[in-house]
Amino acid sequence: MLQTVTGLVTAQEAGRILEHEHVLVGFVEDGKLTPAMYDRDEVVASILPNLLTLKQAGCSTMVDCAPEYLGRDPYILRRLSELSGVHLITNTGFYKKPYLPSFVYEISERDLAEIWIREARYGIGESGVYPGYIKIALNDGTEIDETQKKILGAAMRTSLETGLPIQCHTIGSEVALHAYEIMKIAQFDQERFIWVHAQTFKVTDVYKQLAEAGGWISIDSILPGTYNEHVELLGQLLDCGIGNRVLLSQDTGWYNVGQHNGGNIHPYHHLFTDFFPAAAAGGLESQWLEECVTSHAFQAMSMRA
Repeated sequence: MLQTVTGLVTAQEAGRILEHEHVLVGFVEDGKLTPAMYDRDEVVASILPNLLTLKQAGCSTMVDCAPEYLGRDPYILRRLSELSGVHLITNTGFYKKPYLPSFVYEISERDLAEIWIREARYGIGESGVYPGYIKIALNDGTEIDETQKKILGAAMRTSLETGLPIQCHTIGSEVALHAYEIMKIAQFDQERFIWVHAQTFKVTDVYKQLAEAGGWISIDSILPGTYNEHVELLGQLLDCGIGNRVLLSQDTGWYNVGQHNGGNIHPYHHLFTDFFPAAAAGGLESQWLEECVTSHAFQAMSMRA
């Protein structure tokens, strides 16, 4: 089952799933983003037409990937879901420096996990909305610093306690391999782990190693102008035998806090209306593309026992 902002849904109800997109994002440092910095009604009015178009394109579920302190707003997401008919999924978890509140640097891994476990069990604040997964990030570079190690450890604890999967912002193969080793030492089941922005890894052996350990390879930023390079990359993933671990998304949307009317908000439907036909013309099987956004995505995002 998938935990959405309005309740649990089955695979049939979920249909096509965009597993990494954005509604509201606010890059305000030190965890100081608050709802007072934006107008909820304006956000809903700006995003709703894009969700309605997505629904018309045949997609029923979208995962919003802004964690707390970076734009997660369960009230907005529930309103948008009810108005559009699109199932929306939100998260528990935190991002990375410099967008973390000061207490994150001071508390223990166990206490950090307890914050997220409480949200999974009792809901987010007074909203009545429950998170459907854990969203974290690794610092960009070659190694993971101590703060992000703590966040990764807390995410593993939360996943084991709640059954929620983890989505992890990861840029580059070296930092991915560092996280892989940490999880291997902890004997963490990497079937619970989604490598977000995996198109940045660029090394076939790394994809194969992470997928064979159970991890999900999320290829996103599939945007107009990038289709040829994404078709080529997906072909390489199929050739190395890990096509059954691939997820597809766009990492788009983005009502930006602080910009007039949210700035340039990008639509959600192009993966289905534009990329899928282009990918099929480029030699990728349409059935496999559909599996990436249905059975693969449902399995990756489902709650575990």
